[in-house]
Amino acid sequence: MVIKGMNSYKIYSLIVNSEQESLDHTIELLRANAMVKEIATANTSDQAILKIINCNPDIIFFHYPSKGQAEKELIEFVKTKLTSTTLVFVSKSKEYAVVAIQNGIFKYLLEPIKKEELEKIIKTVYETKKFDSQARINQMIERTPEEARLRLQTTKGYLMINPDELIFCKAAGFYTELYLTRDRIELSSQFLLKFEEMLSQFNFLRVSRSHLINQ
Repeated sequence: MVIKGMNSYKIYSLIVNSEQESLDHTIELLRANAMVKEIATANTSDQAILKIINCNPDIIFFHYPSKGQAEKELIEFVKTKLTSTTLVFVSKSKEYAVVAIQNGIFKYLLEPIKKEELEKIIKTVYETKKFDSQARINQMIERTPEEARLRLQTTKGYLMINPDELIFCKAAGFYTELYLTRDRIELSSQFLLKFEEMLSQFNFLRVSRSHLINQ
């Protein structure tokens, strides 16, 4: 499930929570925050990993304990592969704060979540993203005097695009699916490894055996 706000906001968020009442409360608070652009949800840790790959959230509200078998994998994946994503530990008991610290998670919210505490975290994530985005823009201006173009081989022929138009690549047997902006999907007969080699200079990251994402 993905819930989109009416206005153009800034932060992409993911809530991992199987308790409907608690989930609804978190969604309500996020909807009321002008810095939040999109809210995605996942009921289990297993489902959350797939959502993370697809929506690349800026912040994840991880309700603990969670359902699913991929709890440790989710935490490790975010910490090692998505270092710009903020992971927030959410629970009903302060006793679980120890678990959060042991896993290197230092942002913690106690349920029921208070509006003021959530807003502090959202503002921090927003300011960090704004700073990082400007730094990347400055770096690109210094490094790329002319607009970079990619020449990709697809089953329809060759495709010329800007690297920013390519959201992620997904291995599909002997082919690779190319997911582009404006809901476009192209198919290439080249293996994902070939795209990984080609796109490494454009800040693409291999996050699993089958997915290569544009950071």
